[in-house]
Amino acid sequence: MSISKQEELRLEFPFFREHPEWIFLENAGGSQVPSSVIESISNYYSRSYVQVGAGYDQSNEATETIKLAHDFCRELMNGNRIGEIVLGSSTTQLIHTLSHAFDKLITNTDDEILVCNIAHEANYGAWTKLRGKIIEWQAHERIDYDDLSALLSERTRIVAIPHVSNLIGEILDIQTVVKLIRERCPRVRIVVDGVAYAPHRAIDVYQWNVDFYVFSLYKVYGPHLAVLYGSNSAWQELSDVSAGPNHFFIPQSNISYQYEIGCLNHEACAGILGIKTYFERVTNAPKDQPIRQTIEQAYRLFTDLERPLVQRLIQYLSTKSNITILGSRTTTTVSSRLPTISFISSRLSSSEIVKHLQAHQIACRNGHMYGYRLVAALGLDMNDGVVRLSAVHYNTIAEIERCIQVLEEILSDSK
Repeated sequence: MSISKQEELRLEFPFFREHPEWIFLENAGGSQVPSSVIESISNYYSRSYVQVGAGYDQSNEATETIKLAHDFCRELMNGNRIGEIVLGSSTTQLIHTLSHAFDKLITNTDDEILVCNIAHEANYGAWTKLRGKIIEWQAHERIDYDDLSALLSERTRIVAIPHVSNLIGEILDIQTVVKLIRERCPRVRIVVDGVAYAPHRAIDVYQWNVDFYVFSLYKVYGPHLAVLYGSNSAWQELSDVSAGPNHFFIPQSNISYQYEIGCLNHEACAGILGIKTYFERVTNAPKDQPIRQTIEQAYRLFTDLERPLVQRLIQYLSTKSNITILGSRTTTTVSSRLPTISFISSRLSSSEIVKHLQAHQIACRNGHMYGYRLVAALGLDMNDGVVRLSAVHYNTIAEIERCIQVLEEILSDSK
């Protein structure tokens, strides 16, 4: 894509017009939203801010908006006809709701639940509250599938793993991992946290054969909601032992309604449809093009735009003897890395580096960012943690060069 075309794409985001002097590298905490999302929410407030399911015109329009939002989320997952999705306030909330649903399935203390210490706490802590025995895959030094294999057994009932660590940024080969797990564990359910993956690459639960996949829409250019996919067989196993947590009279066949406790944020559902509009705009998709095709086309574009950002930033940081990058520091692995890069300095605290960047109008942060167990395993100060720079497709190589220029002022080996 040409530079002029990317600038045209950036114009979709009002944040950059409001703050043209700032470089936003805090996307892993939550992306910016395009005008299509803002307009969709505003239009919902203006046109159909009423209760759903009442039967009059405005209510029918609101009901249809909620349905279309669910339909689009299934397309985002590539889960049509093979599973159902549930919307919630956050990934943490959805995984906690899901883990509670497993309470009547995990009844034996010998049942094993495998978690990973590079995970966001959302997909770790919730599972420790069940009766099963917790097995930890320690991947903080390297992601090794042989290490994972050695921990699996016929007693493994749940495997909860990140698709990408929100600090390390390396992509797990989920299709390979799922195949490995299913060969060893006949009764397993696999729960994948895709929060750090979803802004960058297309999700394909059909291809990967996962049981559950969850991510936050507010990190994928949308409103503050999250979405959980579950395969039909996985939901059925839960339904066989207990209904979902919603009211007792809700039909068990309606998985979304069963697990969307109380009332969804309906205006945010309208915002989800704004993501769809944004994907259509950036791809110039014909009106009759299937939406899944548009989604895949958009993510190919995102990947192409992000690749040089990862390569340049790793290339620079790798030249600094006082810097340790979390995960691989070779540019040859850039295809399996996303533009979420964390590092520490042997000379400066993480907070010192971040304060310097922020003083130069570069938005970023330091800390553990809820990758608490990873930071603890690395023996780092929990409050100071790591510096995290996280880009997405609307960030430019010029912004990365500016960031490097600012970093050089304090990271130079001659300092």
